[in-house]
Amino acid sequence: MFAEVIIERAAGRIDKYFHYAIPAKLIGKIEVGQQVIVPFGRRREIGYVVGFSETADVKEVKEIFEATPYPPLFGPNQVKLARWLAEYYGAFFISALKLMLPPGGKLRKEEKEVMSLEAAKAEPPSLPILTEEQKNALTKIEAAMDHGQAERFLLYGITGSGKTEVYLRAIAHTLSKGKGAIVLVPEISLTPQMVQRFNDRYPDKIALLHSGLTSKERYQAWKKVAAGKARIVLGTRSALFAPVKNLGLIVMDEEYEATYKSEKSPRYHVREVAAKLAEISRAIVIMGSATPSLETYYQCEEGQVKKISLTKRIDDRPLPPVEIIDMKESRGRLLSDKLRKELKATLDKGEQAILFINRRGYFTFAICKECGGSIDCPHCSVSLTYHSDRAKLVCGHCGYSTAANLVCPRCHSLSLAFFGVGTQRIEKEVAEVFPAARILRYDRDAVTKRGSHEALFATFASGQADVLIGTQMVAKGLDIAKVTLVGVVAAETMLHLPDFRSAERTFQMITQVAGRAGRHALPGKVIIQTYTPGHYAIQAAAKHDYDSFYRQEIEFRRELNYPPFSRLISLVVSGEEKEASQAAEEIGRKLKEDAGSVVLGPAPMPISKIRGEWRHHLLIKMAKEPTAQAKVFALLKTIAPTQKVRVTVDVDPMNML
Repeated sequence: MFAEVIIERAAGRIDKYFHYAIPAKLIGKIEVGQQVIVPFGRRREIGYVVGFSETADVKEVKEIFEATPYPPLFGPNQVKLARWLAEYYGAFFISALKLMLPPGGKLRKEEKEVMSLEAAKAEPPSLPILTEEQKNALTKIEAAMDHGQAERFLLYGITGSGKTEVYLRAIAHTLSKGKGAIVLVPEISLTPQMVQRFNDRYPDKIALLHSGLTSKERYQAWKKVAAGKARIVLGTRSALFAPVKNLGLIVMDEEYEATYKSEKSPRYHVREVAAKLAEISRAIVIMGSATPSLETYYQCEEGQVKKISLTKRIDDRPLPPVEIIDMKESRGRLLSDKLRKELKATLDKGEQAILFINRRGYFTFAICKECGGSIDCPHCSVSLTYHSDRAKLVCGHCGYSTAANLVCPRCHSLSLAFFGVGTQRIEKEVAEVFPAARILRYDRDAVTKRGSHEALFATFASGQADVLIGTQMVAKGLDIAKVTLVGVVAAETMLHLPDFRSAERTFQMITQVAGRAGRHALPGKVIIQTYTPGHYAIQAAAKHDYDSFYRQEIEFRRELNYPPFSRLISLVVSGEEKEASQAAEEIGRKLKEDAGSVVLGPAPMPISKIRGEWRHHLLIKMAKEPTAQAKVFALLKTIAPTQKVRVTVDVDPMNML
């Protein structure tokens, strides 16, 4: 019997398992997932046992030196998942396997346990009465669990229809069968109400796993799961790899969110990996959203995913009426007369409002009035954003900042003009028009400290503020009874980006933020301000009409052969300007000759320089079959970039900028 060991170092030529003999002292003591020390060349290396075989692929087999004193760090199912993930995304096997390891890569000495969530001090709350649609959803989900086969569901429910309660009841059924559950949310700090609901319902059974925790907290939560003390994991993307015992259910809330896609290698998407993990574990996947991704909804139509609809809000509360305001007639004001009127009425009644704009800062770009040039970041090909609280121009990509009184780098003029709208500018205008209003700003600049998300949310939820102004952060996880007005200040901020998903993201964002209004007894209202009122994404969002948006958007995708009708692989070639351009041209030439797929580019990326590196883009469109993908990966392995050039491979890319 030989152990199959993969070395911890990530490198192309050694990214495979090697056979090692098991010394007599370790026979019967080594399992899959064991960390071992092995001879490798002239060095001692850390490795992991990923399997066993009766024969070895070399004549002279070296012997394992020793096993580290830790129990196995992963199991056979996780090895299967890592193999698939590495193959599908073109990543190193060891990189995929490291996703399964505890924070820090190994177990630690015994430490005093720190609870990720406080146990509920009150008695468990009484369960709400289910609607008929919720009962129907649970009947279908529980029947699939009882059948014991992998199954995927889309819980397609309008905002406020009770999707979270379906998740909670499905988990109860999972626990009753002796199985565990993973619940994934896009950003844990933006869903404090959901965290509290889960903690109230299942005290002492939950482990929280996300990047906002300290390393010690993450490790202890992981250890609690591995020991079987926590049967429910609640967290963000990486929580999918938690070592849940006897996994029976994976919940993916707001499955359309781009944060479910990893932007560093392995560049996996939770939706695809969850489906594979469920297949391996014979588990159920529930993907929930009012605005599902086109890919998932198309899979429902193709019969690959089962759709369950929740078409009504709890207690039959109506969706808020939506009015579109054409800002071409606004006379340069940031807030239209209609939005000002509705905001005044809301404040006069002692109710609350949310104003949404997907831009931070005060002004979003500066232009020289002499030569007309924009004031750009010296390291990135983007305009600097003016932040009034710091009186500085700041780059949103690399963090570069400079005083706002700088001279034009082209003509050395001091005549700068500022344009665009950000959250800080909206905050100033609301304060001027409604000086008595208590205003909170909710964007990345306002929540830089640990715990600031929760503190700001608690302030607004408790009624200590009247108006919440924010970016896309205000569109998620807010369920506040007194919010009766939502204003979308500039609906087209994402609409004209050079990305085939721009219309989809615009529809999703408007629909989600509109859904914050009128969720309880008080009726709500939504005002959408836009310079493109006739666009189908804005029109459909105003009607809360996903189906009409989907029908139009899916035809555009079909015509242009974009997902879900093809698979995309994005290649970004970055480095020094000349070298990156030449390498991109050479890679493009080879791919067009040999890949057997449609290759677009190379071309400079929309943001052509970030942190001093120039970036060129190639996009490969291929058939959705493993052979086409494998052919591209095989070809890419023959292309060796120089030290001055880096090639990033991204399967199913979510970011085209």
